[in-house]
Amino acid sequence: MKKSTVAIAAALLATAAGTIAYAATPAQTIAARQAQFKLIGKSFKAIRDELQKSEPGLAVIRTSARDLNSAARKVGVLFPKGSGAASGVKTSALPAIWEHPVEFKASMVKFQSAAKALDKAGAAKNLDAIKASVGAIGATCGGCHKEFRAKD
Repeated sequence: MKKSTVAIAAALLATAAGTIAYAATPAQTIAARQAQFKLIGKSFKAIRDELQKSEPGLAVIRTSARDLNSAARKVGVLFPKGSGAASGVKTSALPAIWEHPVEFKASMVKFQSAAKALDKAGAAKNLDAIKASVGAIGATCGGCHKEFRAKD
């Protein structure tokens, strides 16, 4: 009985979170998006730094991979129409995101898939799979930045 109550509460929370994201102002959406990307960058850097060591800390990698995967799952829904530069809020998101939504979504799916693979490799403590996944993450980030993110 308690498990079903928890499941119902989780479903309601997820629905509420989706509603809140949908009803957010462009500034709130952009801030949330930027926060997730900062977490992704911080996590990715922590993993790459560990891989540079002669004895990589698998606990650090595992935690960072989990954080990166969690943020990757969240960021895909943080690009609603009206949350670009035209909103008047500073963002690096290019109009191409909304002009080419199919291509953007495909890029997000590739990134999320790579993040999931990295999380799985980290959980398994498989250093070779972690290294391969880091390469895949880098490629997906670079591809998306090239097409959909303004240069700094």
